[in-house]
Amino acid sequence: APAVQKHNSTAMMAKTMLLAAVALPAVAALRATALGAAPGASSGRLGYAAVQQQPRAAISMAIQPSRREAAALAASLGASLAFTGANPAKAAAPKTVLVAGATGKTGRLVCSALTAAGAVNVIGGVRDPTSSKAKALDAKSLRHLDITESVDQIAAALDGVDSIVCAVGFAGGNPFEMGKLAHAVDNVGTCKLIEAASAAKISKFVMVSSILTNGRAWGQEKSPGFVITNAFGGVLDEKLVAERALKSSGLDFTIVRPAGLRDSPVEPLLVSAEDTLNSGEVSRANVASVCAEALVSSKSS
Repeated sequence: APAVQKHNSTAMMAKTMLLAAVALPAVAALRATALGAAPGASSGRLGYAAVQQQPRAAISMAIQPSRREAAALAASLGASLAFTGANPAKAAAPKTVLVAGATGKTGRLVCSALTAAGAVNVIGGVRDPTSSKAKALDAKSLRHLDITESVDQIAAALDGVDSIVCAVGFAGGNPFEMGKLAHAVDNVGTCKLIEAASAAKISKFVMVSSILTNGRAWGQEKSPGFVITNAFGGVLDEKLVAERALKSSGLDFTIVRPAGLRDSPVEPLLVSAEDTLNSGEVSRANVASVCAEALVSSKSS
């Protein structure tokens, strides 16, 4: 099982998860190792050690696109879990969650997953609340949020919000503008959202990032996944700056690093330790479920 990495800073309250879809005919002798737990030990909601053999059909039937605890889902599939940092307190159940980037392909699924879970007021943070994409969101309300604006303007959108799921990311377009856009959205804009969240004393911040953001640090800068992904405006380098800002913010947070995103139903997952996964694909619906669970699980803090 992957080693648990701990940091000296008490402000480091994080769990970093890397996700990739797997399509195997059977899952055999697979393990889920929770923070500080020895293999085979019970460890609460987010993970437990398990040895099992299940046909793919049985696994697929066990996974539902909503209300399923994402970490328990990962454990049932024999995933490997590792944590970065620790906060022993259970994350408070959110009452009002703002989803930044709500009209994006992943953001809209996060809204739906949270709404399906119930007992939470879901706010779609969007640049244009009057747009048809915004009005189609499965959210209780909409709120103007543009992370390219000032920190004060962003903070105004956080009034009454206790948790945030950040699913922002620059949209492709002019290849000569990608670097500028990635810097403005995935780096500077996300950092401003983190700053505003810290000032607003947000109780939990969940960030959707990407695998290989820290690829240079573990010898992956020449790997196909890093080279191809970072060719889009240096987006991995830009996201890494935002990850570091979140880790040093003092906020309780979870960073989810999905592999290549695809539009498909929820499917079996591989959950890997930080800086161990350099390729793969994952359903956006899986990512949304993980984000929803991260808001309430004590093991994601």
